[in-house]
Amino acid sequence: MKNNLFIMAGAMIAALSLGACSNEDDTHGVDLSKPISLSFQPAAVVTKATVGVDNASFEAGDEIGVYVSSSALASAEYCNVKFTSAGGSWTATDMFWPSGKDTYDITAYYPFAGTENTAAATLAVSVPDNQSGDGYSNADYLWTKKATVQPTNANIPLTLDHKMSLLKLNMAEGNGISLAEVAAMTPAILGEVPAKGTWDLATGSITPDTEGEKHSSIRPYMDYDSGTGTLTYYALVMPGTTYAQNQRFLTLTGTDGTVFYYELNIEGGITAGAGTYVDLNLTVNRTGISLSSFTVGDWKPSDVSGSGTVTME
Repeated sequence: MKNNLFIMAGAMIAALSLGACSNEDDTHGVDLSKPISLSFQPAAVVTKATVGVDNASFEAGDEIGVYVSSSALASAEYCNVKFTSAGGSWTATDMFWPSGKDTYDITAYYPFAGTENTAAATLAVSVPDNQSGDGYSNADYLWTKKATVQPTNANIPLTLDHKMSLLKLNMAEGNGISLAEVAAMTPAILGEVPAKGTWDLATGSITPDTEGEKHSSIRPYMDYDSGTGTLTYYALVMPGTTYAQNQRFLTLTGTDGTVFYYELNIEGGITAGAGTYVDLNLTVNRTGISLSSFTVGDWKPSDVSGSGTVTME
């Protein structure tokens, strides 16, 4: 009887030891009582937060939606959790790793839309025809997905990529006109630009509504610095927007009603790609506008794969 008791006690201790090991293996050293730590930044060249290049960040008050899922986005463990920028830090309802042994996909997008804690397969997106003010920044849709993330108590940085297409026009003064005179003109980028589209949050892709409303022109955001003598226009358009060779691409209307225009003399024209930019260097002369060079590239920091510069003779 005494021997049986010892055997039973030994079995119980062994079972408890196995249970403790199993629990430790489940967490993989992760403290599941600590919230998931995330930080965000937008991909560079030109961003919604700062009209400029590189080292950009989100502004206070910006809102990002986040999903944490072990399978499909629609059945995520955390759906559309709102993260709000406080200028250097983020506030949100705490999220915790459901398990330490599984991996998870983290999807983040900007700007936040829909209802918090409610999954949405697609979102509606739009671009305004007047981007001279907040219209430009509000049309910069950003997205990222970090797949099969191993649970950790360390901070997880996420870089959100641009999903629209950027047109960047660098203006230079030519013969018989000053840059200050050019800056006083009203710019318009011409072309048939779909006004609305749908955004698939699972893949990040934006599909323009090619059968719906279209803008015939867009007034771009203007960045003019008289001190450095630089003048740049920025405009966001739907992926897939095309600009044909020899079509009228840009007009500048002076205060006296005089109109300057530029016809696109790029062979094959331009097709705006998702997450890409077209950077044109234009010179304004009293007799018209000419193109000196242009660059096409990926709208990401330090990433010029597939991009190139063409100088016009």
